[in-house]
Amino acid sequence: MRALRTVAVACLALGALTACSSSGSTGSTGGSGSSQAASAPAADAAGKGGSKLAPKEALLAAAAVMDKAGSAKLTVKGGGSDGTADYVWKSPSSFLMHTTQEGKQVDVLFAGDQMYIGATPEMAAVAKGKKWMSLSTKDSSGAVGNEAGAFASMMQLMNPSVQLVAAAQNATLVGTETVAGQSATHYRSDIKVDELVAKMQLDAATKAQVLAELKKKGSSSTVDLWVNGKGELVQQSSASLTADDSGSTPGVVTYGDLGSVKATPAPAASEVFSLTDLMQQ
Repeated sequence: MRALRTVAVACLALGALTACSSSGSTGSTGGSGSSQAASAPAADAAGKGGSKLAPKEALLAAAAVMDKAGSAKLTVKGGGSDGTADYVWKSPSSFLMHTTQEGKQVDVLFAGDQMYIGATPEMAAVAKGKKWMSLSTKDSSGAVGNEAGAFASMMQLMNPSVQLVAAAQNATLVGTETVAGQSATHYRSDIKVDELVAKMQLDAATKAQVLAELKKKGSSSTVDLWVNGKGELVQQSSASLTADDSGSTPGVVTYGDLGSVKATPAPAASEVFSLTDLMQQ
């Protein structure tokens, strides 16, 4: 559970900008076409390198591209948690993350309203070889339910189309750079944490918890975003929310294989055990 909490904080920090209300955004039910097809509208509007549009309009155009793509493979670095994830933000959504915590691999899966944690060898031995421990995101009866609910929020926070809409409001142009092997236009946006959390679609208790956690990193968040010539979000980075006193590198999320990732199904019932089952053993 300590490792789980660490992953939650890292996901929150990396996806904090996406936590605003979906009001005024492009939504999260994009089609499943190819990355190239999804990128065409924004590429035509932005021109070569995406630099012909003002920063706000460029990021809003990129939001439409990412919304249509609907899925991506993520590489997450810094912020206390390095890993990869298969993320589908269109319906049916899913989020499968592989990361390393305390020297051990931690797998986290969201499918529907259920969260699953990959069993460590020690857990699997007690759980008779079953591979996933389930946590209900609707169970608010105790700490486990709270953790699952917080993680469900984290998955929603990392929707790149909503993230781009949030960042567009105060975006400025930095320049053109090469990231992840692609030429991309670099934008920067500063958002106050208070204003950000106020827009979150969370219950009051969770909102207070999120605000307290984010304020440990400062009162505002500086987020950098890189958009390629097709209008695709290639990478985003948040230094102020993820850098800690130990001098860890800023949190960086890189997006690839847009539109090609399929939703991860929930594991079979025969592979699942609950925390109650584990404790009874």
